[in-house]
Amino acid sequence: MNYPTPLALLLICSLLGACSEKNAPAKAQEAADAPAAAVEPAPADMAPPPSATAPKTDEMNTPQAREREAGMMRAVFGKAYRSDSDDALADLSDPDNHVDKLSYVVSAVSHKLLPDGSAILVANAETANTEGTAESAHASPGLLNVFFLAPKGTPKDGQWQVVKRLENIATLGSSGQLGEVHWVMLGANKPGLAIRHGYTGQGYTITQLALFEIGDGKVTAIDGGIDLYSDNSGACGPETEECWMVKGNWRFAPARNGGAYDDLLIDFKGASEKIKPGVTVKPDEDPPRIATPLNGHARYGFDGKGYKLLEGKNPVPGV
Repeated sequence: MNYPTPLALLLICSLLGACSEKNAPAKAQEAADAPAAAVEPAPADMAPPPSATAPKTDEMNTPQAREREAGMMRAVFGKAYRSDSDDALADLSDPDNHVDKLSYVVSAVSHKLLPDGSAILVANAETANTEGTAESAHASPGLLNVFFLAPKGTPKDGQWQVVKRLENIATLGSSGQLGEVHWVMLGANKPGLAIRHGYTGQGYTITQLALFEIGDGKVTAIDGGIDLYSDNSGACGPETEECWMVKGNWRFAPARNGGAYDDLLIDFKGASEKIKPGVTVKPDEDPPRIATPLNGHARYGFDGKGYKLLEGKNPVPGV
């Protein structure tokens, strides 16, 4: 049986603003770190981790956006697109050698309309079984696919043609889903993707941020795993030595060194608790614990290959 610890409850209260020190809520879910806007994220609310599903952001969940994505999926996959399930059963490049073709269920996750009328479609692929349905296990990552498209006919036609296909170029997330996709600017004239991905297993949750630069029909991985969130609330019981929960809200800011890539700033809030030394732990009773804040700030800068910690500390415990 798992027990939310006192400080974890107080942390949840402070994040939700829904209770006082004397009225703590039940165990909360993980905080959503990703921004509502492309560059400047709003304060995060508590939300499920992106490990089990790849939910669309609000701007991608409108009827117009879904209809546009359906048209893009038809352009990319033709008759392999299945309108009833809003996905495609298609043969894509093997992510390991990009030579062999394997069968996948592919779903649109997000898209971006560009000023010149062209578009970029981001899709998630997961292995298909002989019945044409996805068969991802809990530990199976999602596969990142990016398609560059150009309008076909007049803009009112809503028709597209594929300019370039980048199939299964990265593995992220779990349960066959790559995570939450956000369009960002990594610097002046440097569009990119920020994908918040993670995993939950045996009571432990970890969420990370992957960054990709997009330009000239290319997608370049900038960083695949900056820690944003973790907790062991699902494994925290009376005999657990240490319990914790920490989350980070991220944003970009101009590089201090004047570089072409913006710095990544993350503000962390959380706490850990350890059983008080010398205490005898009784069955089914949560022991007194000593709390330690895990608040902090970290600044990452691009060094030509990826983002490296320049200032502060990332306090997110690994799992």
